[in-house]
Amino acid sequence: MRNIKYVFILFIAALSLNGCKEDDDFPVPPASTVPKFSYTIDNDGFAPATAVFTNESIVPENAGSATFTWNFGDGNSSVEENPTHVYEEPGAYTVNLVAVTSSSLEIKQVSKTIVVKDPNETGTRVYFTDGGAVYAALASEQIETPIFTPLAGVSMQSSYGMTVDTVSNKLYISDYGANAIYRSDLDGGNFVIFRSGVDSPNAMRIDYQENEIYWDTGNGIQKASLDVEDQSQREDFVTGQPNDPDGVAIDLTNRTLYWVNYNGGLWRKNLDGTGETELNPAVEGGSIIVVNDRIYYDEYVDTGDIRLKSANLDGGDVTTLATNISRVVYGLAYEAASNKIYWGDRNPGTIMRANLDGSEAEAWYIQPDSSPRGISFGKEI
Repeated sequence: MRNIKYVFILFIAALSLNGCKEDDDFPVPPASTVPKFSYTIDNDGFAPATAVFTNESIVPENAGSATFTWNFGDGNSSVEENPTHVYEEPGAYTVNLVAVTSSSLEIKQVSKTIVVKDPNETGTRVYFTDGGAVYAALASEQIETPIFTPLAGVSMQSSYGMTVDTVSNKLYISDYGANAIYRSDLDGGNFVIFRSGVDSPNAMRIDYQENEIYWDTGNGIQKASLDVEDQSQREDFVTGQPNDPDGVAIDLTNRTLYWVNYNGGLWRKNLDGTGETELNPAVEGGSIIVVNDRIYYDEYVDTGDIRLKSANLDGGDVTTLATNISRVVYGLAYEAASNKIYWGDRNPGTIMRANLDGSEAEAWYIQPDSSPRGISFGKEI
């Protein structure tokens, strides 16, 4: 009897649960209106340029009809659903789309920035990665605030380094997260894997004399021929570095490679394979470059106090150029036209620049959450 009674109770409970499920099956609340748009721009983005906007907004059925208002950022507007607009002058324009629904009475908006380039503008192309994308802009003394735009078709898991091949007009981008090095055109086109199965690459530098590229690994330095397409082709150049090399630089004049270790050690080695020497065992950093007869590198001193320093090519005559950088630097570069050094301060999303002696330091580009790394300059145009 106890078993029969138990089964009967379970049967009644199941009926009750099914009934509750049917009675309490509340409808899922309808989705909200989502304003979205895409655009294309002609004339390679140079002024005058015509932008064609495609309205991709999502309007739920119970929201009623929607009206759209566009503000093109240059004082002009439109209420067409898919408008076309001509930008006569160069600049960065914030395009705003507002959607208003008749039944749900929603007012939703979305904005994007369109960059229209100046056909008469000259300068040096500059690139940086934020870890997942590559951004490009034009740098010159005539441009007070650079306008960075992402390169279409370029994406990574976790990138910390990049270099520009100014002879072949190619970008090389490291992906620490994917253990890969990518290559693309300067506009992001023809994005391919250059080397796969690479151990935690960060910085890269090109030896134009031998047409080879060098990069760091978890315990050394490797190199590969730029002429070889085989993704597995590489050779060890430096081994046995337990402190995790991160920054790499090449002195093309004296044919010397420099590197700095994340956990301590500033080193150099001749490109012919001789003369491997530790210059300073105490330096902990992520970036290094060579400018004329000096090296420039970052050094971890304390949390929130990373310092930018310079030294002679033998590691002596050390001077401090900047202090209180928020995190280990993974973007350090030199631009010849301005004769300045540039570095990324990742936490505030800032690219700083200064004279080679550290004077006249200024915030050159500020974009919160941009996390600038792998800063690299191309040729003047």
